[in-house]
Amino acid sequence: MRARWRHVSARPDAGAATAELVITMPLLLLIVMFVIQAGVWMHAGHIAQAAATRAASTAAAYQSSAGAGQDAGSETLAAIGSGVLKNPSVSVTRTATEVRVRISGTAATVVPGVHWRVGADVVRPVESWSEP
Repeated sequence: MRARWRHVSARPDAGAATAELVITMPLLLLIVMFVIQAGVWMHAGHIAQAAATRAASTAAAYQSSAGAGQDAGSETLAAIGSGVLKNPSVSVTRTATEVRVRISGTAATVVPGVHWRVGADVVRPVESWSEP
């Protein structure tokens, strides 16, 4: 028994690396997942901005309409944002002088339970014809 005690007391930190690994690895993986989630959220924001810009440009064109802008925004979202931007909504308002586009949705989820909202707003003047 003494020989065993001497052997154990000579290495008091035996097994400490395993315990540290069990504690730190889940935390490290969670941090990595949040970094990836932030990247997905930023990408979804860029997609929303691109779709809002295209919708505003289409709706602000000479003799265009809010419906044409709505269609352009929806087509852009379907083409480039179906996997990253979830549940997108497109709102286009055209007055005599300006066009306002609002696109909102939720970024795809990497970390369970995290639902980050994404939105983009674009305001453009309406193109009009004027005699020189």
